[in-house]
Amino acid sequence: MEKQRFFYIAFLSTPYKIGGFIRKITGFPYNHVALSLSEEMKYFYSFSRHYKNAPFYGGFTKESVLRYARNGKIAKIKICAVPVSEENYQKAKKRLEFLSSHSEEYIYNMVSAAFFPFKTSVRIKGSYTCAEFLLSMLEKYADVSAIKNKKFCSIKELSEILEIYAVYEGSAEKFLEDAGWEDDTFPQEKGKTFYWKKTAINNGKLFYRLVKRKK
Repeated sequence: MEKQRFFYIAFLSTPYKIGGFIRKITGFPYNHVALSLSEEMKYFYSFSRHYKNAPFYGGFTKESVLRYARNGKIAKIKICAVPVSEENYQKAKKRLEFLSSHSEEYIYNMVSAAFFPFKTSVRIKGSYTCAEFLLSMLEKYADVSAIKNKKFCSIKELSEILEIYAVYEGSAEKFLEDAGWEDDTFPQEKGKTFYWKKTAINNGKLFYRLVKRKK
């Protein structure tokens, strides 16, 4: 009998200043969303910052669950297990492998994030917000009719749509046991010049793509 595959989608209240600010603006308890293909959920894939000290240098990331704990604060997490076919699971796995090997080309969509209050997305090639990324993965590989052809979907809306698949809600502490950083760059300490340079180059690429898109 074929094993049932799932997308494990995590909605998170990250323990950082920007996350707290977003939650105040939206009035919603979760500010971030990420995807795991493993039921162990030690790692998630999303679009977020690459380093903890460079909040505006972001892109495709493989996030250790250790990101979700800071100075004794542990994120609240809601997990939704969305069933997918074996064929689409394998396609999604290959997609994530491709993104991982080309991560420098995939940029966090700061422009779209800025337009969030207007309930609109600004689609730019090779860039996503965390919600846009999850929406794209669900559209391509999962059978969730409520998101088909959706041009904008906030984290709150996505959470409400996937509520029927919720399997856990509470502290992320249970996922931290035996977790490691491995290839997650988040905790690495770099100099300020490094962060500024990376941030400038990354967002320069983003705005270049935005201008090119309009030609």
